[in-house]
Parts: sequence; structure tokens; C-alpha cells
Amino acid sequence: MNTRLLSFLVASWGLTSAMVQAQTNFPEIKFWVGTGTDSAVLVVDFHDGTWDSSYAWGFRFNGTTTGEEMLNAVAAADLNFSVAISGGFLNDIHYGNHSGIGGTNNFYWSTWSGTSLSNLTMNMGISTPVSHGDWFACSFTDFNPPLPPGPPIPAFDPHYFTAADVEFWVGTGPDSCVLVIDFLDGSPSSAYAWGYRFSGSVTAETMLQAIDAADPQLSVAMAGGFLNDITYGSHSGIGGNNGNYWGTWSATNLGNWQMNMGLSTPLTPGSFFGCSYMNFNPVVRPGYPIPAPQPNTKSEGGDTFSPMHPYPNPTHDQLWLSWPEDCQGVGTVQLTNASGQLVLSQIWPCRAPVLLSLEHLPNGLYQLRWQAGRKVGSFPVIKK
Repeated sequence: MNTRLLSFLVASWGLTSAMVQAQTNFPEIKFWVGTGTDSAVLVVDFHDGTWDSSYAWGFRFNGTTTGEEMLNAVAAADLNFSVAISGGFLNDIHYGNHSGIGGTNNFYWSTWSGTSLSNLTMNMGISTPVSHGDWFACSFTDFNPPLPPGPPIPAFDPHYFTAADVEFWVGTGPDSCVLVIDFLDGSPSSAYAWGYRFSGSVTAETMLQAIDAADPQLSVAMAGGFLNDITYGSHSGIGGNNGNYWGTWSATNLGNWQMNMGLSTPLTPGSFFGCSYMNFNPVVRPGYPIPAPQPNTKSEGGDTFSPMHPYPNPTHDQLWLSWPEDCQGVGTVQLTNASGQLVLSQIWPCRAPVLLSLEHLPNGLYQLRWQAGRKVGSFPVIKK
């Protein structure tokens, strides 16, 4: 999904329509921490002059919580985030390549509360109570004047997609890297991931060439050390089209993307390399990917065919599927979670579209498998 077009999801909070109007153009929360029926938002703005100085997490709880509880819970869940608190005071916060160390250049952390980003006011500190629907924010400032946090971008869950989720691997060697390509075209699934195995010193350009050669659905155009065009299935990112170009990124997990120097960037074992298609106003990181499938899905008899595609994917609650045109009789649809446990199984007539309800399932990555006669297929499905 194109993060430039996302609006902050507040429907689950049961807030008024007026508040929903006030919160449009804020990012969708992608990383939720905690459990419970109530929810709030944590915002942290480092005010360090970077394009991505401000981030947002969601926090679930029961009853009333505090800013300190929110900060500690996020620090425990997000390996990119750490916080130093002593004597009830917030001293330091680190997130990815951002740091706010209390006292540096006379900057310290201020804390803010409100029911939306537009009405935040300074509070009494991290012990301030937080209720359902509230925002609690931390802003690194010299207090001359105190600066409120700016509009955040969503923090990403570093565990949401890892190398273990990759299905299509290319190359050989003891080292590995995950390639993520995000077309940011607003389609249900705009980001895809491949795995690349290598040995020694290898650049991103070499990886893209190898995956391009191995996947018939993928086409990558590079010239003079620049990444110009990428097409994949029905997705297309042509350099210069509507002012969009490809940006390239490096990370150790999905939660700490940083822009790099392009195709000449050396691959680091265990890392991620990302490509996102954008106009750079604003800069947009690659989003949550789904694994690129192997070029062909085979039936039990070894025949290849075009499998049905689930929609929308990722999904919040429902998933639609259409059977292949030559499907006869009835078919079986099954869903397994990341641990391989069967969580859903249904039988449907092949003439009828399949509608699956996923509302009762926790967010995460699932594998959908279907069978109709001797034909079978599988797809990764993301519920968020």
C-alpha cells in the first residue's frame, strides 16, 4: 500500500467522526505492542533534521496505562528501540540510526498528551495516565521553545518478515540477503521479497541481475550503475514516469531501513536490500513484503497452471478467491499459520467465489493452500 496515501486507522478506537477527520493524513499504525481491548498511540520525534525523525507505534492495554509502561513495552518488543529511564525521568531513546541522549547540546525529552496529534499539550512526564484513544508523545527539544512532535511515520515490526519467510531463493553460498521490491502502486500487494545466497564480496547490482535471470516474471533495467526500471507481473516502475524513480535501501531488518548509495552497495550477510518506487516527496521506505512465489505452481500430476490469487492481500478481515476457470466439482481451501498449524479449512463449489473470514485470527503471515481435483496451489497471506 502506498504510504503517502495512508490515513491513521482510528476506527478500532470507536472515536467520533470529527476526530477521524482531524487525524487524516497521519500514517497507519503497523506495529502494535501489548494486548487488551483498549489502545493508544506512542509517538517519538528525535527532531534531528532527518526526513524520518518521528515514528509511531500502537499500544494495546486494559483500563489505564502510563507513558512509562508504553515506552518499556515498545522497547521490549522492538529490537531497534531502546529507552533509558531512571527515577521516573526519561533520559535517552535510541531507534535505528536515531539517538536522543539527554543533555546533548542542552536537548532533553519532553512528553505530551492528547486525543490527536493536533491537540497535544505538554504533560507531567512519563507517569502521566493514558486512556483508550489517547496519544502519548516524546519530543527531543532544547525547550527554547519546547517543540511538539511532528507527523510520524509508522514504525515497522522487525519480526514481521524475515529470511525464513522467503520462498524463492537464488544463488549459492554461505551468506544470504533478502531483496525487497515495493512498487508503492496502491495495489493490495505491492511489495515482494526474494532471497539471494552468495559468498564473499557481492554488490546489489549482481544480486538484482541474478534474481532477474532466475524469475521470468521479473525484469530489471540497469544502466551505468543506475536502477532505471523494474516490472514484475502486473506491476511496473519505469524511471521518470510521473516523476517517480527507484530509491534503494539497506537494513538488518524491516524496522531500520536507511537509504544507501545505490546498486554499488556491497551486500552484508544477513541483511536486507530494498527498492521503492516514489517521487521522493516524501521519501517512502519499502513496506511489508510478501514472498515472491516460485515461477510455476505444479499440480500433483506435474502440470503447470495459473493459480487463483487471494484478494485483498494483505487483508484486515476478509479474503476473496476465484477458482481456475476449468475447475470442476468442489475444492478445499486451508490456511496454516507461521508455525504450520491448520487454523482454517473449508470446502467450496468450484463455480462459486470463495469468501474467507479472518477476523478471528491474530495478525501475521499465513500460508493458503487450495486443491481442486488434481490441481493444487499455495499463496502467502498477510493479515494485519
